[in-house]
Amino acid sequence: MRGDDELDLGSPTQRSLFVALATRPGTSVSRQELINAVWGTNPPTTVESSIYTYIARLRRTFEPKRQRRAPSALLVGDGTGYLLEIDPQRIDSQIFEEHLEGVRHLQRSGTWSEVVGRLDTALALWRGPALNGAVGPLADAERIRLEELRFTAIEDRAQLMLEADRAGEIIGDLSGLVRTHPLRERLHYLLMVAHYRCGRRADALKQFHSVRRLLIRELGIEPGEDLLRCHDQILNGTLRAPVPAADSSPVTLTSRVSGSFAPFVVPAQLPRDVPGFTGRSEELRRLKELASAADVRGEAGVILISGAPGVGKSALALRFARGLTDDYQSGQLHLDLRGFSNEARPMEPAEALGHLLTGLGNAPETGEDVQALSSRYRSLVAGRRLLIVLDNARSAEQVRPLLPGDPSCLVLVTSRNRLSGLTTRDGALRMTLDLMPKDDAATLVRNVIRRASGEAEHPLADRLCQVGDYLPIALRIAAERMTSRFHGQLTVDSRALPERDELLESADTECDEQSSMRSVFSSSYSTLPDDAAEMFRLMGLHGGSTFDLVTAAIMADVGHERARRIVDSLLSGHLLRITPCNRLRFHDDMLRAYAKDRAMTEMSYRTRRAVVSRLVTHYLRTADAAIRLLYPSRYPLPPPPLPPDGATALRLRGAEQARTWFETELSNLGAAVRQAGAYGVCNVRERLPDLIQTFLRARSEGHPAVPANSPRPEGPPSM
Repeated sequence: MRGDDELDLGSPTQRSLFVALATRPGTSVSRQELINAVWGTNPPTTVESSIYTYIARLRRTFEPKRQRRAPSALLVGDGTGYLLEIDPQRIDSQIFEEHLEGVRHLQRSGTWSEVVGRLDTALALWRGPALNGAVGPLADAERIRLEELRFTAIEDRAQLMLEADRAGEIIGDLSGLVRTHPLRERLHYLLMVAHYRCGRRADALKQFHSVRRLLIRELGIEPGEDLLRCHDQILNGTLRAPVPAADSSPVTLTSRVSGSFAPFVVPAQLPRDVPGFTGRSEELRRLKELASAADVRGEAGVILISGAPGVGKSALALRFARGLTDDYQSGQLHLDLRGFSNEARPMEPAEALGHLLTGLGNAPETGEDVQALSSRYRSLVAGRRLLIVLDNARSAEQVRPLLPGDPSCLVLVTSRNRLSGLTTRDGALRMTLDLMPKDDAATLVRNVIRRASGEAEHPLADRLCQVGDYLPIALRIAAERMTSRFHGQLTVDSRALPERDELLESADTECDEQSSMRSVFSSSYSTLPDDAAEMFRLMGLHGGSTFDLVTAAIMADVGHERARRIVDSLLSGHLLRITPCNRLRFHDDMLRAYAKDRAMTEMSYRTRRAVVSRLVTHYLRTADAAIRLLYPSRYPLPPPPLPPDGATALRLRGAEQARTWFETELSNLGAAVRQAGAYGVCNVRERLPDLIQTFLRARSEGHPAVPANSPRPEGPPSM
């Protein structure tokens, strides 16, 4: 508008470009963001020149008296994009949302007339469809969002009028709304109550049967629990009568009509943010992309953050959720599903639904089963902009009944497991969280030290990151332990650095599950099946950093396929990971230390020795076969017999594969020598170093291996 004159914003595409700028007033919007907002993923080849053309036309529309080459005071270009210099108070959508925010505050301390008046002021801003004439992904998504806010405000106002015993004033408006939006169950609910309050019981029942026929015909479903309950209460005359409200009556969270459509129950359940949260900027950016993608597609967004124990999933989810509170005005729900807890069993879906319903002001009734609870929960959240954080999930089956069916909600799920069922069946978008980058880890350690000692730097900070293996919880424990040991005073003595074994023990005596590395790891370990727990312990006896599936099978004394199934369960729980070279390793060195600790605690010396014997004998036999393939003239004698123990050699198919195996396993062979000495496996300890030296000398002297097609001895059967 210019004065009382409405400006012509041009073609639909040009209007959409203006919408993309007006939704972010005072903020630079890059050209790529404009392209995504207006044209989506398939822009025309001339899109860059089109942007210039539309910007020029908008400038002429807004500033007709501006000199041809004079800079624009309203649409400013900054080299990478454009910025709309306009007061947000001149944008109706911004004013509308500010009024709704004001309603949220008034509901706690304002009067009935103040809340209704604020809603009336907000709704009066609407003079037609939102973003009329604009097209494109952003305009479509924003239009849906604004219309949803509008209808929620209309419904909230209607319910307030019912509470004030003014049902007769809203029947006409509600009747028109249910005709134009027949699938919004809450509108039908409010109209039924309004009819009943005006003494028109027959009309209320007629309205119920009308919406029931519609839902069955259009969607093949029965009405939700709220409509059914309202129908029953009208039939038996138990629908609660209102308490007439004066203009000065206070509005409270408990003021609502019978049923579960409670407009002013705005949950704010997000826990306290993690103090000193550090880094994760790339992960936060990626989460924002995933949330935006779900919003643009109009889907019920589910984002799964998975990762190893102690890697910071809950902290990241909470930090991200707190940044979204303004986008989800209907509130935020948070629930710890206790999927991995040493102190309590995992939460069953019925119990979880009870907590969620209670948070929405609609406590469950005795005897309701999961299906009934889930149906009522979905009806209650439909159409509301809710952010739901489901922390510490154990399985997809635990989470699935808690997922809303409405695209207005966003669900964040954290889990130590991959929960593949959520991604394949429920369309969840997964982000796997890894260890902290080195720079972020160092910053985190310095921040913890600064809070404890008041000093900004510490010469041992980088070394402390290595001790904590870039695992956030381990870094916090290590930094706190080092400073508390010297009563907050700094020291440069490297002997002050805690060892990994010491970190496993720290905080156990304080009975704090969330601050103990051993408790964090054991809560995952205790959920493993028996064969996976055994494999986890056995891998702790492996002295190297990486290993292959064949080695895992030999150590566990199981077949290749069974070993694969067991390893898959450890990968799913993020206890093991696959390296870029397709080898296995523990997710981090802290976990490897914990696995070794479990092996030393739960396995007898005799059992551990048998495992180590199988491992080092396998390495010896394969190394022997590799040397005979590579350098037969240097190692002409047949291998002396070894006692049969199930540890076969890997079948090496040619000299090139033999060389690759030796190079890959070299560090593991050295660790095997040390293991053989520790457990007294003498026949291996004496021969394996000779094979290693033969390979190293030949490699350093530049002796070529025999050709790949040279005769080679037959080894034992391959795994």
